[in-house]
Amino acid sequence: MISVSVRIFADVEAERQIMLPEGTSYYELLDLLGINPETVVITRDGVPVPFNDVVIPGEIEIIRVVSAG
Repeated sequence: MISVSVRIFADVEAERQIMLPEGTSYYELLDLLGINPETVVITRDGVPVPFNDVVIPGEIEIIRVVSAG
C-alpha cells in the first residue's frame, strides 16, 4: 500500500490522505473518488501526469477544467 496526499480543486477545495494498493493508476484513483476524468487534469508535484500512469507517492492535485464554447 502507498499513501498519497490528494488536493481536489473543484467547486470547493478539499484535501485527503488516501491509501492505495501499489500499481493503482490515476484512472483508478479518479474512479475511487467518483470524478469524471474528462473534467480534470492531474498533477503530481506540480507536473501533469497521464491518467494511465501508476500512482506514486507525492502530492497529487486534481484540478477541474472549465471550457466554454
